Amino acid sequence: MADVLSEFLTTWQLVAVEQVAESPHAQVWKVQTAGGGVAALKLYNRDDLGNEGPGIQLLQDWRDRGAAEILAAEETAILMEWLSGPSLGDIARGGEHERATKLLAETAARLHLEPNPETAGLTPLDEVYEAFFDCIFAPECPSGLKKDITRGQEMARELLASQPSTVPLHGDLHFDNVIADGGKLKVIDAKGYLGDPAFELANALRNPKELTDLLRQPDHIRNCLTVYAQAMKVDRSRQARWAAAKCALSIFWRSGGAIDVDAEADLLNLLLHAADQ
Repeated sequence: MADVLSEFLTTWQLVAVEQVAESPHAQVWKVQTAGGGVAALKLYNRDDLGNEGPGIQLLQDWRDRGAAEILAAEETAILMEWLSGPSLGDIARGGEHERATKLLAETAARLHLEPNPETAGLTPLDEVYEAFFDCIFAPECPSGLKKDITRGQEMARELLASQPSTVPLHGDLHFDNVIADGGKLKVIDAKGYLGDPAFELANALRNPKELTDLLRQPDHIRNCLTVYAQAMKVDRSRQARWAAAKCALSIFWRSGGAIDVDAEADLLNLLLHAADQ
C-alpha cells in the first residue's frame, strides 16, 4: 500500500498529511493539493473500486444536490473534496439521534429530486441480490436465523418482482456516509444501484453501528420507518420489508456464503416483525 500511496501522490501532485481511516477494503488519507488546499484520498485494497465503482458518476451527477465533489478517480483510487465533519453518525452518537435521522431523511429526499440522473452503468438491485438466493447454511446456524434468512429471501424476491419504478440509488445511504461541511451536508461512498426508491434508506435501519441498543428499540424502528418512507414518498410497509431484506443480505455478505451465527440475527428478527405490522 505504501507504493500505491506514493504512486498517487506523485500522479496527482499531492502531499500526504495523515491517514484518517482504514477498513478491510480501503485507506483514507488527508492530503494537500498542489494548489495548497486539502482533499481526501481513498485507496482501495484491490484492483478496482469494487462495488463503489458505479457510484462515482452518480456522485458527480448529484453534485448540486449534496454529493461530495469527486476531484479525480482511477481504477484503485478516488480523490475528493475534504469534508470537515461531523458525520450524521457522530451527531447520532452524540445523543441527537432523532435530529440525525431527520437530516438523513432530508438528504435522501434532496438527492432524489427530479429529474433523475442517467442510469447507464448502475447496478440493478436484481444483480445485488442474485448470489443471496443461492446462500447455504452452516451446520451450526441457529434454526431461528435460518428461518429468518429464508423469510428475508422470500421478501427480497417479492420486492424485486414488484418494483413500482427503478431510479438511481446511492445504495448505502446511512449516517456515516453523510458528512457536514461548512453548514452543508455532503454524501460520500455511493454504490450506484438502480432500483426501487424504497431501498434507498433500507441500510439506515442498521446504522450507526455503535448504537446497538437504540437500533433494537421497537419505537426507534417504527419512527425511522415512518420518517424514511415519508422522505422517499414510498409505502411504509414496503420500506419496512426492504429494511429486513437488506439486513438479511448483509448477514449473507459477512458469512462468506455459508451462514452460521451473526451479531445482527436479533436485529433481522425485529425488522421482520416490523415488516409484518
